Amino acid sequence: GKEMTEAEMKSMHLLKTGALIKASVMLGYHLANSNDEKLAHALENYAQCVGLAFQVQDDILDVEGDTETIGKPQGSDHESDKATYPRLLGLKKAKKTADDLISNAVNSLKVLDGSGESLKVIAEYVVNREK
Repeated sequence: GKEMTEAEMKSMHLLKTGALIKASVMLGYHLANSNDEKLAHALENYAQCVGLAFQVQDDILDVEGDTETIGKPQGSDHESDKATYPRLLGLKKAKKTADDLISNAVNSLKVLDGSGESLKVIAEYVVNREK
C-alpha cells in the first residue's frame, strides 16, 4: 500500500531479484579467474538490467498473464495494493522499460566478441516469457 518512486522500486528490486541474478552471472566470471575489469563491469550491468527486466515483466504478467499460466491469480498484485511498474508507469511505459533494459543488457555483451549468445538468449527470454 506504500507509494514508491521509480528510483525506490529500482533499488528494492536490485536488492532482490537483481542481486540473485547478479550473483549467478558474477559467479561464472569469478570461477573463470578473470581479472578483466571491463568484462566484470559489462557483466554486472548485464545482470542488473536482466534482474530489473525480470521484475518489470513479472509485474506486467500480473496485469496481462493468464492465471493458470502465471501460477497466481491475475491482478493479485493490484488486489494486494503492491507497488508495481505498470501501476507506477502505466502498462505501455512498463513494457518499454523492460525492452530498454534488455537492450541495454544485450549491448553490454558486446565486450564478449560474440561469445555471449547464451546470455543474450536468457535476456530475451526474460521479457518474452509468459510465466
